[in-house]
Amino acid sequence: MEKKERRKITLKDFGVEKILLIAIAGVILLVTNVSEWRARAAPDETTETQNTAAVSENEAYIESLENKLIHILENVDGVGQVEVMITLQASRESVLNKDDTEELETETETSDGTQNERQSSRSENETVLSDENGESAPYVIKELEPEIAGVVIACEGADNNTVAASVTEAAQVLFGISVNRIKVLKMEVHQ
Repeated sequence: MEKKERRKITLKDFGVEKILLIAIAGVILLVTNVSEWRARAAPDETTETQNTAAVSENEAYIESLENKLIHILENVDGVGQVEVMITLQASRESVLNKDDTEELETETETSDGTQNERQSSRSENETVLSDENGESAPYVIKELEPEIAGVVIACEGADNNTVAASVTEAAQVLFGISVNRIKVLKMEVHQ
């Protein structure tokens, strides 16, 4: 039996041109892979930014309502110092322009049944806005503020039934919520 001799392959066997071509192909593949990775990562960052913006928008809305309620109640006789907490059921809601769909169907038949004609057509109207970058978004008709889930009010004068009833009624009128969603508590006085 003959033994085959193993031959080692060296860089000289490939040649400088082939090595350069392989190196360039590797760089191109690496750059392509990085750009695809960035393209996939961008939508996730956008969604996260939108969620963060919605949360901060809700917090700003709640803080504004709480501050207004505190300001009003602190000016009512007998209420004293006030702390307020408001919770929301959901975030702000956008009402979009709905697409109009129109379907038209006509059938024609004669009494002897020899002529049978059927036509149907369908048309859709979609309302979207496009910016100069070519990105489109649905047309928003109106924005609905978040619905209030509950209100807790702590005030110094809550031990007086008349004051507690006035505070409850004020919150009910301002926020349009039922009495069972409002709780008025006696605030502990720190001296």
